[in-house]
Amino acid sequence: MEKTNSRDCEIVEKEKKKSYGTTVEEALVMTGFGKYNFGLLLVCSWILQAMGMDMFGTSFVVAAAVCDLELTMQQRALLTAMPLLGVVAGAQLWGYVSDTKGRKLTLMLSMSVGFVFAALSSLAPNWQIMAVLKLISSTFTSASNSGAYTLLGESCSAQARGKALLLCTCALMCSQATVAAYAYPILPLDFSYRIEFLNITYRPWRLLAFVMALPCAATACLLQFFHESPKFLASNGRCEEALNILKKIYVCNTGHSAESFPCNKLVDDSDNQSTNYQTSFFTSIWYQTVPLFRQAHLKKTLQLFYLVAIIYMTGSGFILWLPYIMNNLFSVLENGGGDGMNLCTVIRYQVQDTLSVKNDTNIKICDDTIQETTLFSAMTYGALACCSNLVLSLTCGTRKRQAMMCILAISAIAGILMNVVPVPLAGGIFFFFFLMCALSMGILSVFFIELYPTSLRGMVSCLSIMLGRLFAFGGVNVIGAFISTNCEATFYVWSFLLLTAIGVAWFLPRDKEPKN
Repeated sequence: MEKTNSRDCEIVEKEKKKSYGTTVEEALVMTGFGKYNFGLLLVCSWILQAMGMDMFGTSFVVAAAVCDLELTMQQRALLTAMPLLGVVAGAQLWGYVSDTKGRKLTLMLSMSVGFVFAALSSLAPNWQIMAVLKLISSTFTSASNSGAYTLLGESCSAQARGKALLLCTCALMCSQATVAAYAYPILPLDFSYRIEFLNITYRPWRLLAFVMALPCAATACLLQFFHESPKFLASNGRCEEALNILKKIYVCNTGHSAESFPCNKLVDDSDNQSTNYQTSFFTSIWYQTVPLFRQAHLKKTLQLFYLVAIIYMTGSGFILWLPYIMNNLFSVLENGGGDGMNLCTVIRYQVQDTLSVKNDTNIKICDDTIQETTLFSAMTYGALACCSNLVLSLTCGTRKRQAMMCILAISAIAGILMNVVPVPLAGGIFFFFFLMCALSMGILSVFFIELYPTSLRGMVSCLSIMLGRLFAFGGVNVIGAFISTNCEATFYVWSFLLLTAIGVAWFLPRDKEPKN
């Protein structure tokens, strides 16, 4: 009898929802988590990886192009960091477009145009033109940094959202490893073709730059097979469209007919309603931005933005110097040196400086060789970061705050140990753990999805990325200026900043247990 009563109650509950309507969150639970969500997870992951390759892969291209483009250390730092500046230039614009025009449209447009300019950068005749083209391409592809997370997060239930977003971050974490995997067979190639009308010599690094742009075009095409975010449509009053999409997701996930979907009406969610302002473009952006800094959201906005600044300045700032640092490390080790040296001493050692004097003469020989071990180390870091992020996604669904504090603590300790332990290889390993603070980026994206209403998620995500990349851009140039002269002090300062971030993370809202 109890089982019968329980089933009767379930049927009554479904009939109530059909009669009175449900919220989008409740309807997303009804769609389940199946083939559609897995497919969208893969595409969004590839979108993030394409953006990461366009952004972080520049460090490998620049390292191999240092001779052809005649780069000084300062120019190398600026060109390597230029994609970060592109994110700053486009973040708020794409936040506005995402919140007003749609997540899917934003991603398709940005990835398509980003591909064009990223591909053109492979034909740049000098570093200035390449810097401009990378700035434009990254301005467009930067939309994926928030758009992919938002589209994925708003297309699955609250229970699965945290894990899905953290799994999606795995692709971004291993983007440099993917570039290194592409670079391993391409950069050692020995070809050189002169293109007179462009005044360039086409060498392997240009081919690598073009190959890295291809995923942008591929993901723009794959998005055609997926739907707009139902939460975005519902928050803009397009409930009928949202319901139709929810039914299609339900059919794809379960294999049942659309008529059996236990909901035929969506209830307006006043907390997530988007407000359309009949004003100018810049005024609309202002109206989208101001609510983030009002009393209701001010405290969490300041907390999250501080964490974004520190984490991106560390993770994104130092990872762009990974090829340079690892190249110096393995050059010293292969020449039998390094005894009693910490990582900073190895960096200063300059065994394989870009410009070396041959046989004590005034003839300068440019060496743009990238060690195979450097490429392997980048792949190793990517695999380690990806696996760590995978473990996080499966274990810290309701412990995001604690997980973030643990990650930041490990990173800070590793930064100190790099200076203390006089073993070069150990310093390289500690450097990997120092970079692991980037794992917190995925956790931060979950906080931005969970703590803000639908109408503000696109804007707050893009603003956070803009702030993060701005600090990362500054970090890359500061690192380039001091890593050879004040290396130990640089790592000590960054470790202290990571410790302050732990204190801020302590006061974030406690994680809530998901409702069954």
